[in-house]
Amino acid sequence: MAPLCSAQLMAAYREVCDVPRAAPTAVTPVPLPAHLNEIRDELSCCGAVPTEFSEALLLLWLLSCRMLRDDGCAQPEGVPPSTESSTAERMTHFRKLFMSSRLSAKLLQQLTDALAVSSGALPQWCRMLLRRCPALFSERARSQFFRSSAFGVSRALHWSQEQQVSAVRSAYAEELAALERAKLEAEVGNDHQGLAEVVEQQTEIEDRVGRDRLGALKSDIARVHRDKLLSMADRLMTVHANSGSMLEIQFEGESGFGTGVTQNFYSAVANELLKVGVNSALPLWMAETAGIDADGFISHPGSLFPRPLPPGAPAERVASVCARFRFLGTLMAKACRDSFIVPLPLSRHFLTLVRDGVLSYDALPPPGSLGGVASGYAAVCKRLAAIDAEGIALGEQERRQRYEKVADTEFARAFLGLGSPLTLREWFAAGSVCFVCPVTEVALCEGGEERDVTVHNLQEYVHLLAQYWLADGVHAQAQAFRQGLQNVFPPSTLEPFTLLELQTLLCGTMSIEWSEAELQRHLHPSGGYTKHSKVYQLLIDELQRMANSERANFLNFVTACPHLPPVGLSMLEIEVLPQHNGSMLPTAQTCGNKLYLPEYDDADALRNGLVEAFANADFGGLHERAGL
Repeated sequence: MAPLCSAQLMAAYREVCDVPRAAPTAVTPVPLPAHLNEIRDELSCCGAVPTEFSEALLLLWLLSCRMLRDDGCAQPEGVPPSTESSTAERMTHFRKLFMSSRLSAKLLQQLTDALAVSSGALPQWCRMLLRRCPALFSERARSQFFRSSAFGVSRALHWSQEQQVSAVRSAYAEELAALERAKLEAEVGNDHQGLAEVVEQQTEIEDRVGRDRLGALKSDIARVHRDKLLSMADRLMTVHANSGSMLEIQFEGESGFGTGVTQNFYSAVANELLKVGVNSALPLWMAETAGIDADGFISHPGSLFPRPLPPGAPAERVASVCARFRFLGTLMAKACRDSFIVPLPLSRHFLTLVRDGVLSYDALPPPGSLGGVASGYAAVCKRLAAIDAEGIALGEQERRQRYEKVADTEFARAFLGLGSPLTLREWFAAGSVCFVCPVTEVALCEGGEERDVTVHNLQEYVHLLAQYWLADGVHAQAQAFRQGLQNVFPPSTLEPFTLLELQTLLCGTMSIEWSEAELQRHLHPSGGYTKHSKVYQLLIDELQRMANSERANFLNFVTACPHLPPVGLSMLEIEVLPQHNGSMLPTAQTCGNKLYLPEYDDADALRNGLVEAFANADFGGLHERAGL
């Protein structure tokens, strides 16, 4: 009997018992006949008789289950291993093939029925197909359905009326733009009579636009202190979690108010959760904190995954960690419902767990990050598994000899990207590697401190480590986060979204992309600047040149959030105005998404001014204080 049978039996037992587990590879489960019967019954309830149409829908559902696996790391079924970018391109291609423009248009048409939306009387097929086969619909259609149905009657009614108001406003877009130009000319020319006439015409149009409004959502205002931000935010989410009102934040001692300041609140809380001092007091994330000041930020591989809780952790610590993740879930749900984001880079692997999914070894930390050695071990295990796959025909002696060859293969450079070459055997000896977690130093099995890791038991070690990191040690955190979402709206309403879309919905767009046309459309020169102004053109060119980190700094400076919202720049509508206070540095008014820009003569001067402003964001306008 092979020495790894115990690990394989444990994995099989967990799968059969349907308990949290980690899998060596991502495997798409084959849908059971019972699932097909359930969908047939649901189609019947929607009025669909057993015809070629219903059979075609069942076939599409089966294909989407097999081909559109969405576990945050896996490739589509049947696609050979390739680079991450090409895999993403293939997955995007598959989704485009599945998406039906006609069904998407039909759903969007249904959502224009304000009475059906606000009363929850949309046709049954809308919910059924979105739940069972969301890939048939465009992202826009799924997002519109979510906004119209996830937050209750009052929010549905408000969404419907805002859609109608937006349609009416777009009909007056050219007229409003002309009046805005006339208003600017009147202000520059000191024409009081002309200015009064323009304002009167603008008021008339706004009255026409809002004529059919039934009312506005109730808004609750909360005032918080920046120096007590995390504790006050925690209490606020506890008190306001079940409220249907919008939440508006103001900071004590500061004059700013409005959506910009509220978004700044969510961004500031996200920053607090990334601080070394906060994570040292209550460790939450798999991240480095050594050698970093308490007010500095943790070092992570680009996304955040929970730090596993040891099996024997004190009940008080487990309760505190779960309470923090429950708070985070509530915070993100409140922000999402009010069309804000919490710019915390949550890992898509963590969101998979929130959805009760199963992670594979691909979700282990990447080489170079905290715990990244596990990915190197998992890569070696694939070679060992290939040897085992040859079966008993190989012979026990030959199998052990091949294992020994793997142990003598170079490991440190090839699998971990380190500078010094070390074989796997040398690596084990140098680090005295035993059956203990390399991050939390918890024994992975009874007597783990005394049991050395070798090439012959490496697969068992990786299995136990992955089970701890990707299942048992993080299950409670994922469930607590889900409970936080549940406090505000049903998490099931998020199921139609892919993991990338869900990450964008809650945390914003991590990769900031924009074109010259988008910048021209959503950055509005005003106060004397026009689209022909030299400094405006310099700004457009500079924003295109910026790297992703610099674009994040720009957004943080102007809008108080370093990530783009799910719909992109169109939700921000940044206003660019002249700097009138005599300063040669840009400033910003985040409550109105306004950028005050000096008249720079060249690109270097603009670039240097922005860099200095970003470095001094607190003074330069990241948030307004009374008296500034």
